[in-house]
Amino acid sequence: MKKSDAYVDKANNSTTGVSFSRRRMMLYFQFSMIAVVFVLIFAVIYFISTAKEKKNKIDYTDAELIQYQLPDDNAPVVVYQTSKGTFKALLYPEQAPNYCEYFTKLVDSGYYDGTYIFAVQDGVYFMAGSKTSDGTDDSNTDKTEYDAEKSKDLWPFYGAIAAYGNQKSAFNSQIQAGSRDLFIGSIEFDDETVEQLDSASENKQLNSAFTDKGGVPNFAQQYTIFAQVYDGFDAYDQIISAQVVKPSDGDSDKDTDLRPKESLKFEKVYMSTYGENKNDEFFTLDDTSAVTDTDSE
Repeated sequence: MKKSDAYVDKANNSTTGVSFSRRRMMLYFQFSMIAVVFVLIFAVIYFISTAKEKKNKIDYTDAELIQYQLPDDNAPVVVYQTSKGTFKALLYPEQAPNYCEYFTKLVDSGYYDGTYIFAVQDGVYFMAGSKTSDGTDDSNTDKTEYDAEKSKDLWPFYGAIAAYGNQKSAFNSQIQAGSRDLFIGSIEFDDETVEQLDSASENKQLNSAFTDKGGVPNFAQQYTIFAQVYDGFDAYDQIISAQVVKPSDGDSDKDTDLRPKESLKFEKVYMSTYGENKNDEFFTLDDTSAVTDTDSE
């Protein structure tokens, strides 16, 4: 081959004597192949994520509402001493073992002492456990996150506590379980909402528990629910109804600022047991609600 002949030097990724149009076509082909490879990779990741999500989908037709079952005396309890008073919550280490272990270690280390309640959506939820008043990270923030632990027996009833973190990935919208927590309130259960709830679930006991006790059904199976408040609702109610800097106007959330106007904190958080913090009256459900479609057939 003569020195002046056109050729492609693959080792050095260069061309000699190749026409501009041909080189452009070669570059176009190379970029097209790269794009195809990326599309295939993304498609595989999406397929795996979707398949995993379907595999992990929970059948709640036979859910046991353990949040209203009387616990043993040695059941773990977390006590929150706040700016508005004290409330207590029962933990569920069997249903959320990884997060409960992580959370208990944080509590025992004093991590939550002095942390902020940083967002309140009137009556629906409040978010807490942040080292900063606006919920942002700082050098003291524990950024550990776990995969979500979902259970058919734990639901976002009023007073349920869920772990809150980041979205797992661009292809998996599942919320991770981090050091901040979501304290659940309730939506209004008007006739339309009740009808939608009944059409979405065949579990009459579960549906009745939502309408009788309150909660946010849309949060179901979205987060790691790991605890249930059962005592101290005077304090809990004050926090979840606290005034915020700029509430949502219902049309646009662009300028919404859900930080409480009054600084609200967890002054001290510590572990205990149910035997030392009893409130048996909480653990009841209307007997007429304890019926599923399966039972009635």
